[in-house]
Amino acid sequence: MLLILYSISAVWGCAVFTDVQPAQIRCPGSIQTKVSAIKHSVTISYAEPAVTMGGGSLSDLAKTTIYYDLGDSRRQAKEVPATKPTGGGQISETISVPTTTQEEPIVRICVIATDRYGNESAMVP
Repeated sequence: MLLILYSISAVWGCAVFTDVQPAQIRCPGSIQTKVSAIKHSVTISYAEPAVTMGGGSLSDLAKTTIYYDLGDSRRQAKEVPATKPTGGGQISETISVPTTTQEEPIVRICVIATDRYGNESAMVP
């Protein structure tokens, strides 16, 4: 299964989240697919951010992180090092979503960009 994540460059940017437990954060519901114990791999394609929320050029992108959410909270699937500090690289990664049920639960997918200082962007579905 292939999911294409896209973003409008102005949406990407970095912000610091405080007093929020990562296990309590959910992925937005706009990018979803079904998985099962037999079919648990999902390929995600997206472009790294290249512009900050303020409209300036990005210069310190460290990585993007892909998360999945089976309905209770987001879980980290994979960290992807930035192609370059200015971003803009095209990314295609396959993640595995662990599930033991024979049913096909809906999984939400989201991606977060992180700068070299550890600041995270808003989630991009």
